[in-house]
Amino acid sequence: MTASGSDDPQDQWPSRERLAELVLRPTLHRDTFEGWQHYRLTCGQLLPPPHLTPKQWAVLPADRRFDYDMFRRLTNVNLPLQQTPMAAKVTRLIKRRLHGNALKMDDPALAGVMVSGFGHYGKTATVSAVCAAFEDSWLQLHDFLNPAAVPGTADLHAPVVYVSTPVTATPKSTCQATLRFFRADIRASATLPRLVQLVADTLRDHGVRALVLDFTDLG
Repeated sequence: MTASGSDDPQDQWPSRERLAELVLRPTLHRDTFEGWQHYRLTCGQLLPPPHLTPKQWAVLPADRRFDYDMFRRLTNVNLPLQQTPMAAKVTRLIKRRLHGNALKMDDPALAGVMVSGFGHYGKTATVSAVCAAFEDSWLQLHDFLNPAAVPGTADLHAPVVYVSTPVTATPKSTCQATLRFFRADIRASATLPRLVQLVADTLRDHGVRALVLDFTDLG
């Protein structure tokens, strides 16, 4: 998310106005349709500015020095996903499973992938990045239309659904969290069988090909 194509190093990081937009923009969580789409469309775009020597930094105007320092802080605390041998192996496995499941026909049982490990190891970042890339390719394959759309409806096309729940989640709360991705109006009195049916119908009607359940330890 930096300018390019100019020899002037000042063009390699955002203007003050654009920097303010990046810093002050509201946080959209991935566990809603709008938040996931925002993540998908912006992930990987926040690139650090070029390295400047002390001499290059000193000759910048004071306001651009401030912009440069602020943008470096922004990109330093929002580092891109680090590519490691383990991340590459997980990425390949998930990618194969996503495309394999998406192309299966009339198979009631689809294999999943469980990624486990300690906190801050990049599990969520890795899975999210792979699923976002899968959604991009799936949308392009179908010209951004839902090939399984229900006639007479205007359902959102959501090839990927991201659900964040605590590790203590129950089947009922997991169903509710899945429906909240679409901001569905959920009755408090809904029984588990009814919620399971609603989730199944919702995933089918919205053309979902991948359901990501992110169980987070909040303790």
